[in-house]
Amino acid sequence: MIYEALVAMGEKVSYISTVKANIAGKAYDTGFHVTTPSPFFIQRSIHRAVQAGCKYFVLETTSHALDQLRVWGCHYRVAALTNITKEHLDYHKSIEAYGKIKLQLINSADIAVVNADNPTQYLFKHLIKNKNIWFSSVRKKADFTFSELTNSTLQSLSGFQRENALLAYGVLRVLGFKKRQILGPLAHFKGVEGRLDYIEKGGKRFVVDFAHTPNAYLRLYEYIEHAYSYKRLIHVFGCAGLRDKQKRPVMGRYAAQHADVIILTEEDYRTEPLENIFNNIEAGIKKEKHHEKDVGYFCIPNRLNAIKKAISLARKDDLILLTGKGHEKSLARGKHEDDWYEYDAIDKALAS
Repeated sequence: MIYEALVAMGEKVSYISTVKANIAGKAYDTGFHVTTPSPFFIQRSIHRAVQAGCKYFVLETTSHALDQLRVWGCHYRVAALTNITKEHLDYHKSIEAYGKIKLQLINSADIAVVNADNPTQYLFKHLIKNKNIWFSSVRKKADFTFSELTNSTLQSLSGFQRENALLAYGVLRVLGFKKRQILGPLAHFKGVEGRLDYIEKGGKRFVVDFAHTPNAYLRLYEYIEHAYSYKRLIHVFGCAGLRDKQKRPVMGRYAAQHADVIILTEEDYRTEPLENIFNNIEAGIKKEKHHEKDVGYFCIPNRLNAIKKAISLARKDDLILLTGKGHEKSLARGKHEDDWYEYDAIDKALAS
């Protein structure tokens, strides 16, 4: 969103994100399941951007990248923090350790813009040392509030979309842009591939989203329930193998609370048995006691077959939600990566 707004305002910009990298107008692949790539890729990209005359470089920076010094040597003019939630705990072990790593970015930047609506902010506020910090909030008094986004299109946003738009607005403001310059570009933002993508095909309705954490599920359900009317929600998802196992039952429970039909399937299971992953998720589903196996929820190992099952179950006005893959172009099975693209899978499933 920040990148698109800067481009719309006539600035020369490069960026690296979970979806892709665009350096001086040329797209680059960052690799499988990568948000912040290697330090060599980052430094080469910044060098190319500078040579091409780019004034801004937007770099999505993960906690792994900070901890592993992938961004060592990068000086951030502005750092933005959306939230700190219980994720990547397989790596960081605790939310406290995770938060401390994320705050390294905030404390080392010249200017920081932080989402004050982050539910865990109380755990980390005392660790923020940056004196040049600005807060954004859609719910309370802050340096940047949602009332400033007076464009009617922006006012129609809900939930985390509001928080993200306001945070982007705050970043652009501290960079020196005027309100009147920013509102138009933010309002015309088209979204990101694999994020909240609504599709109508073959008489069926789909939402494709990259969500793969408990917090992302809650926010996604909130958005869907506000944005769409439907009779039943059919949710197709899985959890990554060899990754945070604590989140699996939580995600299963959230799915049981919000989805009418659940279809568990593969999502980069790597070398972990799918049965283990399904069992972990099912533990959460069973706690809610709303879904009977093979009636209200199903376990279908092959993701394409799972999507076919969702399509076969979907009736008029039902909505099929596909999460976990989004924009990605591969699926980790065993020790190798198979070609996979969620949008192509929908087409194949509809055609079969």
